[in-house]
Amino acid sequence: MSFALRRLAQRRLYSSTPVAPPTGGSGVAAAGTPNEWVAKRNAVQAHAAQTAGMWKKIFFYVCAPGLVVAAVYTKRVEDEHHAHMEHLKHERGDEPLPEYSYMNKRQKPFPWGMNTLFFNPEVNKDMSQASA
Repeated sequence: MSFALRRLAQRRLYSSTPVAPPTGGSGVAAAGTPNEWVAKRNAVQAHAAQTAGMWKKIFFYVCAPGLVVAAVYTKRVEDEHHAHMEHLKHERGDEPLPEYSYMNKRQKPFPWGMNTLFFNPEVNKDMSQASA
């Protein structure tokens, strides 16, 4: 029984349609006049509208430009890194990288093959062609 009452109270509390204030036996509102209740509800709705507008402005004037600046900075850094790696490839030539015993160990293959899920042929060694 208490679950049903609690659920009913939650529905009343979170509903978007106004519910008339509870009345006493004489038809007078228990917590003041109906005008006070309506005024309080209108004040809450006005405050909610102001707060929503404030957060919308914060998003569009602070967060969105911040995301754009961060994306441009990250793109610039990654372009520099890519240029540096190309320079190292050109400088090293066809000389292979040293094969260390602790790198690229595979006890058994992954379900999709010997390479990891994030295999990149430009950067990673192709383990499907490597000797066991």
